[in-house]
Amino acid sequence: MRRVTPIANRRGLALVWMILIVLAVMAVAVVIGAFLGFHTAGVRFTGSISEVFSPPFGGKKIVRILVLGEDDTGDRKAKPRGLSDTIILASIDIETKHMAALSIPRDTQVDLDGYGGVCKINAAHVYGGPTLAALAVEQLVGVKPDYYLKTNVPGFKKSVDILGGIDLYVEKNMRYTDRWGGLYINLKKGYQHLDGDKAMQYVRFRHDALGDIARIERQQKFMKALAKKALSPSKLPKLPRVVAEIQKNVQTDMTARDMVFLARYLGRLDFNNVRMEMLPGAPQNIRGISYWIPDQARIAEAVQELFFPQLVVHLPKVEVLNGSGIAGAAQQVAAALRERGYEVTSVGNAESFDYASSEIITHTADVQDVNQIASIVNSSSVRHQDNSTAKADVTIIIGKDYMPVDSGT
Repeated sequence: MRRVTPIANRRGLALVWMILIVLAVMAVAVVIGAFLGFHTAGVRFTGSISEVFSPPFGGKKIVRILVLGEDDTGDRKAKPRGLSDTIILASIDIETKHMAALSIPRDTQVDLDGYGGVCKINAAHVYGGPTLAALAVEQLVGVKPDYYLKTNVPGFKKSVDILGGIDLYVEKNMRYTDRWGGLYINLKKGYQHLDGDKAMQYVRFRHDALGDIARIERQQKFMKALAKKALSPSKLPKLPRVVAEIQKNVQTDMTARDMVFLARYLGRLDFNNVRMEMLPGAPQNIRGISYWIPDQARIAEAVQELFFPQLVVHLPKVEVLNGSGIAGAAQQVAAALRERGYEVTSVGNAESFDYASSEIITHTADVQDVNQIASIVNSSSVRHQDNSTAKADVTIIIGKDYMPVDSGT
C-alpha cells in the first residue's frame, strides 16, 4: 500500500462551486419539473423512458465528471469552439458519499501531440471539444473522466439575473478591458449588488499579483453565495426558469436519470466536507507566455488523496519528548519522522531525563504505522494510554538507549 503524505497549504478551490451550483440547480429543477409539473418553463426530461428507471451512471459506483466552463466571448468567426476558461475534474463515490474535485488552471502546460503541440490546456477544447479536453486531463492526472458537463457565459449571466443578483463585498477596485475578447470589467471596492453582467466581471477578473490563484479564491466566495441563494426555499419557484436558461447553454452526456440521482445526492451533501484541491504546480514564463507548470510528483499525491482515499495511509501526528538527557536527541528523531512524512506537532523535554529506554505511547485506538515509528528509536515498548488532551496521536519519549539513526533510510 502506497503511503501518501499530507498535502501542505491546502486551499479551498472555488471553481468547484460551479459544479455544485450548475449540477444542483439543474438536477433539482429537473426533479421539480418532472414531479410537480413545471413543464411550461421548458424543463423536460431528455432521452428515453428507460433512462429514468435504469441505474444512475450505468451502475458505476465511482463517477468522474469533467466540468468545462467555455469562454465564448471572443472572436468566434474562425473557431467553432471557445477556450475552456474553467476545468474541473470531480469525483463522486456513490456508496461512501465521498465527493472531491481537482481544479486545473487554464494556463497549465500540456502536450497535445497531433493537435496543438505544447500549449495551454484550455486550448484542447478549441481543437477537439470536450473529447480532447477529457483526453488532455486524463494524460495530465491519470484519471479518465466518465462524463462531461460544459457551460458558458450567457447561461451564467442569465441564471444570476433570474435569481435577482447577489449581494457581495468587492475586495478592491477592478478594472480591465479586453476588446478582442469582449471582456469589460469595471467594479468598485465595497458592498455591491451584482447582476449577471457584474457577477461575470467579478469571477473573471484575474489581474492580481497571484493571477488565477486570487481569482479562484474570489470565485469560491461568489459561488458559495450563489449556491446558498439558489437553493434557498424562497428561490425554489425560480429553479425551473434557471434550469431552462442553463439548458440552452449547457452540453452534457449525462442522462436524465443521472441528473435525478445528482439532485438527491447533492441535496444530502454537506458542501463543507467536499475535498478540494488545485492542480499542484508553479507559474512560469516561457518565451513571453505565462504557463502553470504541473508538478507531477505532487499531482500523483493529490490525485490519490482526492480520488482514491481508501488507498491512503493517514499518518499519525507525533509528539517527541527527550527523556534521555542526550542533547539534540528529540530534534534528530523529529527530523527522521518528518522525512518519512509524519507531522511532528511538538518537540520538547519529558518530565525527567531518567528514562532508561524509549517508549511509544498511542492516544487513539486506530493509530497506524506504530511499528514504523518504534523502529526509528529502536524501541519495542509500545503502549496505549487514552488522553483527550494529548497534543498528538502518538508520543515518543526518548530513553538513554537511543542510538541516532540515518534519517535518510
